[in-house]
Amino acid sequence: MKIVSACLAGINCKYNGGNNGCEKVIALIKEGKAIPVCSEQLAGFPTPQRMP
Repeated sequence: MKIVSACLAGINCKYNGGNNGCEKVIALIKEGKAIPVCSEQLAGFPTPQRMP
């Protein structure tokens, strides 16, 4: 099992509300070989982040 960036999994959790979807990463998740994790959300930041 692998941990992958949630934004690479196509989840809209980047600082700007978007994602960097990667078909290879999405395929790993669909196959049950990876778990998406958002480091920004784990750190307590909202997504999208409010910029001053």
